Amino acid sequence: MAEPDTSRDIDQAASNCAARLDRGPLTPREEEALRAWLGGDLRRKGALLRAQAMSLMSESAQALGPHFDPARFEAPN
Repeated sequence: MAEPDTSRDIDQAASNCAARLDRGPLTPREEEALRAWLGGDLRRKGALLRAQAMSLMSESAQALGPHFDPARFEAPN
């Protein structure tokens, strides 16, 4: 019997999946492989959703530009 994936293995695979999904539509073979991967371990769906959320947050941060200062938006003490 194969060893179960570690959380790190799942997170890495989820990050790869999120990056691939971001590049555009999957081929039928890729869709099938993704469905099989997601169905293989209950932790995988959550890991993929977290990876996609992190990707969106990163894109949002990049869109703010290099001179964005979050301190300007903090409430005064």
